[in-house]
Amino acid sequence: MPNPFFSVLLPAFNAKAHIGAAIREILAQTFRDFELLVVDDGSTDGTSECVEKFSDPRLRLIRLPSNQGLVSALNAGLQEARGKWIARQDADDCSRRDRLAKQARLISENPDAVLVYSQARLIDVHGLWRGRLRPPLEDSGLRWDLCFRNPIPHTSAVFPLHVVREELGGYRNCKACEDYDLWSRLLRHGKAVGSSETLVSYRNHAASIMGQEHAAQAESRNVALKEIMAKNFREWIGANEQEVALLASAWLGNGDVDWEEYFKVTNRFAIGELSPSTDLLAEQDFTLLNRVVRGSSNRADEMLSELEKICPQRYAALPKIKIFLTRLLWRC
Repeated sequence: MPNPFFSVLLPAFNAKAHIGAAIREILAQTFRDFELLVVDDGSTDGTSECVEKFSDPRLRLIRLPSNQGLVSALNAGLQEARGKWIARQDADDCSRRDRLAKQARLISENPDAVLVYSQARLIDVHGLWRGRLRPPLEDSGLRWDLCFRNPIPHTSAVFPLHVVREELGGYRNCKACEDYDLWSRLLRHGKAVGSSETLVSYRNHAASIMGQEHAAQAESRNVALKEIMAKNFREWIGANEQEVALLASAWLGNGDVDWEEYFKVTNRFAIGELSPSTDLLAEQDFTLLNRVVRGSSNRADEMLSELEKICPQRYAALPKIKIFLTRLLWRC
């Protein structure tokens, strides 16, 4: 059997509730040249038994003897993959039937791409709509965003197997930010291309890894995030070490931030090589505001005041209704 175009990599741990639907959606893809690798990461709820009910020859089940964690499961799948490109799919997420066809077309139209992704519907545990994830679609906009956060839904990502397995050595264990780390490393080997279509649905659990982590784990994760962000800051926007510390502190820290200096620095970089759009800056500013307000409403007021003073155009671009509602919430 010749190597398929895609290897769909689907790790699963105790995913019995949703994995059947995820597998059916992949097997029903209009683009047929793929294999589906399900990596059961030591499940104890009958996940493997659900997978074994499917008889499609494109489906392969890899059973790990014990729960080893997401990174180990992903790397086990990478070692077994035979496709030219890896398409990620999480066990509790959903893919449109034309997802692989649309992404195969983007690959053919962009031969220098090493990362292809799409917008995503945000759904809750019951599959009800909760919003939309809209990562930047252009390479420059994505690089700017990756300096501050990870905007790409992991379950929408597609990347070349040989680059990730042979050149990058697979996923690295980066304390719950392994996807952010991989996107950042990939973009040093080529460009990114996003689809404006909503090709996947991402299920947001109330009991997510991020919500469950203890203070020590959160601190360790922040250290890993800061290392990734700092490298992106230095290489993609030319920040010096003092600026790196300021930017990382604003996005990861809980202490005081010099908001006047933060907005002066980001405004200066925003007219540089990457030149993010006004919409992207507004989305980032609003996201940061929501992070700040969880720690202190006074700090959120200071942030908004400095944004209006230093960057009036960016302030004007903020979603005013959302700002109003956010103010009400943090005053309650």
